[in-house]
Amino acid sequence: MSLEAALHLVLGTNPIPGLSAAFTLLRFIVSSIQTLQASKKQLEGLAKAAGQLLATLNSEFKASRLIVANCKEQLTDLQTLLEDIHRFVDKEQARGFFKSLLRMNSRVASIELFYRRIGIIVDAFQVGTTPAAATVDVGNSDRRHSQQISGLLSVQTMMSKNEKARNEDIKALNTQLKSLGQNQVQLRKTLEINQDNMIAMIACIQRRLDGEHLNDPERKFYSHTLQYLTSMSGRQLKLEDWMIPSFEVDYGPEIGAGGFGTVYRGTWNRTDVAIKVLQNVAGVTPSLVLLRQEIDIWLTLRHPNVLQFLGANTLDNTPFLVMPYIRTNARQFLQERPGYDPVYILRDISRGMQYLHSRKICHGDIKGINILVEDSGRSLLCDFGLSRVKADITGRTAQITNNTVGSRNWMAPELLAGSLPKIPSDIYAFGMTLYELYTGDIPLSGIAHTDFIELVFRLGIRPERPDLNDVPKLSDPLWTLAEQCWLQDPKARPSAGQIHDLIVDVISQLVEKLPEQSVPENGTETGRNDDKIKQGPKLFSNPELAKLNLNLLENRLILGENHPESLKIMAELVRTYTQCGRLKQAEELGVEVFKKHKEVLGEDHPLTLWSLSQLAIIYNHLEKFKEAEEVGVAAMKKQKLVLGEDHSNTLMTIGNLAMTYNNLNQFKEAAELGVVLVEKRKQVLGVDHPDTLRAIGNLAESYSKLGQLKQAEELSILVLKGRTQLLGDDHPHTLMTMSQLANIYNLLGKLREAKKLGVLTMKKQTKVLGEGHPKNPVDHVSLGPHLQPLGAIE
Repeated sequence: MSLEAALHLVLGTNPIPGLSAAFTLLRFIVSSIQTLQASKKQLEGLAKAAGQLLATLNSEFKASRLIVANCKEQLTDLQTLLEDIHRFVDKEQARGFFKSLLRMNSRVASIELFYRRIGIIVDAFQVGTTPAAATVDVGNSDRRHSQQISGLLSVQTMMSKNEKARNEDIKALNTQLKSLGQNQVQLRKTLEINQDNMIAMIACIQRRLDGEHLNDPERKFYSHTLQYLTSMSGRQLKLEDWMIPSFEVDYGPEIGAGGFGTVYRGTWNRTDVAIKVLQNVAGVTPSLVLLRQEIDIWLTLRHPNVLQFLGANTLDNTPFLVMPYIRTNARQFLQERPGYDPVYILRDISRGMQYLHSRKICHGDIKGINILVEDSGRSLLCDFGLSRVKADITGRTAQITNNTVGSRNWMAPELLAGSLPKIPSDIYAFGMTLYELYTGDIPLSGIAHTDFIELVFRLGIRPERPDLNDVPKLSDPLWTLAEQCWLQDPKARPSAGQIHDLIVDVISQLVEKLPEQSVPENGTETGRNDDKIKQGPKLFSNPELAKLNLNLLENRLILGENHPESLKIMAELVRTYTQCGRLKQAEELGVEVFKKHKEVLGEDHPLTLWSLSQLAIIYNHLEKFKEAEEVGVAAMKKQKLVLGEDHSNTLMTIGNLAMTYNNLNQFKEAAELGVVLVEKRKQVLGVDHPDTLRAIGNLAESYSKLGQLKQAEELSILVLKGRTQLLGDDHPHTLMTMSQLANIYNLLGKLREAKKLGVLTMKKQTKVLGEGHPKNPVDHVSLGPHLQPLGAIE
C-alpha cells in the first residue's frame, strides 16, 4: 500500500477539535516526504505510524474512552512530537544529495528516536484512560480494535517494520550509487559539483574512507568520486584533524553579528555548536594563510576559562570557526541573575587572560559579549586571538566601503592612536569590562564618536565611579583595580596574574563575612586526647581555612555539588573540620560526603574510599570506637582490592584501624595489624622513615598492653634511636618515645633504667619549654597509639 493510500482514511477523517492541529501537521509531513528520496521508505513508515496514532486517538476520543480534559499534557506532547517530525523532514528536504548521503546514519538514528517517542506517547494516553471509561462495556469489536492498534504501535513492532524499510532504502541507494559511478555527467549534476565545493567534498570523502564502516557499493562510489574530484580540481588535499567542511555542519538561527562575522547556532557531529562565519557585510573574508596561522595557535590552547576551538573551515569561500555552544554571554547571564556577583566572572576571566598572556597571546577584544557563561556559572573567553584576522578583514574592507570595525569603548588609548593590540591593551579592556559588568552600561557611552579620540586618548577621560547605592557590590578594591587597568601608560597597568590575585583576595573577604562554616589543614600526628582536637582554632584562623571554604562555596555555586572538584573540596573540608576539633560538624559532613561520593563516583572510586577512611578517623576522635571499627574494616578491605595492599592510604587505614582496636582493648587484633603495617612500611619506605617509626611505636604500645614487654622494649628502643637521628633528642616526638620506653622499663621491673630515662626526659622537657611550662611533652602528649592523617585526596 502506498503512503497516499495508507493515509487517505486518516487524512479524510473528521478530527475532534483537540486533534485538528495534529492532523494539519501530519498533512504537511506527508507532503514533504513525498518529495524526498533519501531514506524514503523509513520516512514513509514514520508518517504511517503517526497516522495510525492519530486515527486511534481520534477513535478513542469519539468513543469517550479518552477525555480531552484529562489528556492535556499528552496532547501537548503529541503536538510537540509532530512539530519536531515536521521540522526534521523539512530540513531533510532542503539538503542536497551529497549532504544527505553524509548524514545517513544520523538520519536513521533520528527516525528510530521518533518511533520511541511515539511509543512513549501511546503509553501516556493509556495511563490517561479514565476509570469510568474503563468500566464501560465497549464491545468485543472495539476491544479487538484497540488491541490491534496497540500491537501495531508497540515500539518493537514499529522498529521491526523500520528495519525492513531501512534495508529497502539501502538497496535503492546502492543501485543509485552504482548508476552514478558509471555516469560522470549525472554524478556532477546530482552532487552539484562546482569549483567552490570540490575541495570540501574531497575532504568529506577522504574522512569517510578513512574512518567509517562502509558497505562495498558505498566504498566503490566514494573511491570513484574522490578520484574524479581530484582529477577535476588538480589538487591533492592534506586533510587536517581540525578541518570541518561546510557539508558537515547544519546552520540554525543567527545568534550574533559583528563587524567581521556572523554567529549561528548549529549542529556538527550531532552536537550543538556555535558557527562563526568570518565574512563581513561587504562580503570580505580573511586571508586563509593568516587564518591558518591563527588556527595553529588555537589548536595548542587548553584552559577551563578559554573557549575550546573545535575546528574550522578553510576549504571554500565561506570560512568559519566551530566552537561549543554556550547560551549566554556575561551581560545576558547577569541580566538573568541580577543577584549574581560579577566578581566570579571576573575571577574566571583573569585566569583565562593570564593563561593567554603566558602563551604570548593577546586576546584583542575583551568585553562582556565576548565572555560566555555556562549555566553552571563558569566563564570562558571567546573570540580570542582574532585581532589580526579582524584587522585583515577591516583593512581590505576599507578599500571597498570605508567602513571601520572595532570595540571602540573598550579600546586602550594606544589602540585609538593606531597601535596594534598588545597584552597591556587587554588589561585596559578588562578594566572597562569590570565597569560594564557591574553597572550594566557600555563604558564611556556618553562620548560622541567624533570626540572619542580627543577625550580618551589626549585628555585621558575615563568612566566616573557610579553611586554606591546603585552598584553596592562594586567595592573600593575593585574600583581601584579598574582605575589601575585603564591607566594611560601601558607599562603602569597590572598584569593578569596581579589582577587574579587581587580578585581572589576580594572574594576571600566576601567569604569571611558569611555565617560560620568549617574546614582542614594538613595535620600532624594527633592522639585521642590531644588538646588541639578538643578545642580547635576559631573559624578562619588562618588563610588556608578561608581558602578552602571559599573554594567549596564557589564550586557548589558554579559547578554544582556533584562536580568532581566540589566533591574533592568537600572531602578536604571534612579533614579540616577534624583537625580543627569541629568533630560534630566533621561527622555530619563526613557522612554526607561519603554518601555523595558513593552515589556520584561509585563505591570503588579512590575518593569514595578516602572519605570512608576519614569517617573512621572522625569516629575515633568522637570515641565512637565500634563505628570506627566497622567503617575502618570496610575501608581497609575495599582499599586492598582497589588501591592495593602497598598503597599509602591503604597502609594509613590499617594503622588507624589498629589504633581503634587498641581503644577497644582488642590488643591482639591491634598487634596483628601492627605487624603487617610495620613490614609494609619497611618495604615501601624503609626503617628510618617517620611513618615507619610511628607504626613501630604504635605496635610497641600494643605489645605492652598484651604484656609482651620484651617485644615492646625492643621496638621502643628502635623507635627512640630512629627519632633521635631523624628529629634530634629534644624533639617532642623523641621525648614522647623516651617517656614510653621509661614506662615499659618500669613494667619490666627495670626500675633503675626507668628512673634514669624518666629524669632525662624531664630535664630535656624543661630545657626545651622552660620550667613550669604547661605543655609538658610527657604529661600532655598521649603515649598511646596515634591516628595518622590520610594522604593527599586523589
